[in-house]
Amino acid sequence: MITQYLRLTPAEADQLRRLLAEAPDEAYEFVDRDEDQARGMDTDKAWAGLEFLLAKLGPPVNVISGGTAVTDDEWGYDSPRLLGPDEVAEASRFLDGTPFARLAELYDPAELTAAEVYPMMWDEDWALEYLGGVHTALVTFFHDAAAASDSVLLWLN
Repeated sequence: MITQYLRLTPAEADQLRRLLAEAPDEAYEFVDRDEDQARGMDTDKAWAGLEFLLAKLGPPVNVISGGTAVTDDEWGYDSPRLLGPDEVAEASRFLDGTPFARLAELYDPAELTAAEVYPMMWDEDWALEYLGGVHTALVTFFHDAAAASDSVLLWLN
């Protein structure tokens, strides 16, 4: 399971809403185009660990499982959700101000394991570095999306 993200311009967000209403089967194809890979990213399996650590800091926007559902249909494991430009900007400010060193201070492999945080690899010697790499990519992704006033579509796949 991974969390996937895609930046959407206002026109693209409108087109996605239109497709979801008129041709739901085409909506997923619309966001899964090869040329959009530069505007997307995924967290690999780090999503739950990052969500667990970020929650300890009380983020203003949940960048892992937040947003407003755009359909009841599931794209993988849940319905896709949209963070609007204002939420993206707020999330970006929080992430920009939260260096990974702050999250690393909160990292306790035994706590994540006891809480059964997916994917149950937290006692591996590489786990913290793995989270750090995904955190860096997520910060950059949200920073770039906010700078462009994009929305962000996310879903668990």
